[in-house]
Amino acid sequence: MNASDPLDHRPDDSDSRGRGSVQAQLQATGFTIIAVALALWSLFPSFPAGQLIAVVVAIPLVALILTLRFPGRFRIGLGSGYAGANLGTGCIVAAGTLAARTLSDVNLVSWLPLTAFAIAVAVIFLLVAARFETQLRRRGWRLLLAALFVGAYAFGTLGQFNTALDRSAPSLLRSRVLSKHLGHSRLATYQLTLEPWGPFATPTDAHVPQALYERLQPGDTVCLRLRDGAFRMAWFTVAACR
Repeated sequence: MNASDPLDHRPDDSDSRGRGSVQAQLQATGFTIIAVALALWSLFPSFPAGQLIAVVVAIPLVALILTLRFPGRFRIGLGSGYAGANLGTGCIVAAGTLAARTLSDVNLVSWLPLTAFAIAVAVIFLLVAARFETQLRRRGWRLLLAALFVGAYAFGTLGQFNTALDRSAPSLLRSRVLSKHLGHSRLATYQLTLEPWGPFATPTDAHVPQALYERLQPGDTVCLRLRDGAFRMAWFTVAACR
């Protein structure tokens, strides 16, 4: 057989592809382990919100960059039977964690704008993916699931940045604690029910840190700092009055 025959290189090419596939799987596994560990760490109340944004928000972005840079080597989701190592699990965990922390950490005056934004992002993703991703079109439930987590990621990211980037001057108001209770979720959340104040005409619940929750009792007066929000979604924090 001629030395220049391309068939001579097939075993080497196959071995190279095999080694590349194994390396990609190992890298994807490492990515997933790191993503899950960081997400679980961020569920602890002591995890700083600034680091939450910097770390958890970055996880799906890193996955997207890897899939765009190495399209045959990595992918995001779609289940088994497709080429490329799957980075989707890390993205799902990050999106869910980010949405959960936003719901448990942030006190918005109205959740409607943030929810509408998340739904709009999910719908846009759904339409684009259905148009260009034939594999997703043939499996509608995967497409809907992917849109759900894209929406959760958008919800959590905008909610966190709305507070972290807010530089507005706070309005100082007062209210009184009517009752206190633990949140109904898998996260340890501590809530106070406050009498009507500022933008609220009826009693409303507010998330507070555990230390403040344990310190305050029904009938106590609390001080509230109401801010505009970086994206014009007003939010507030609760503190004990001095």
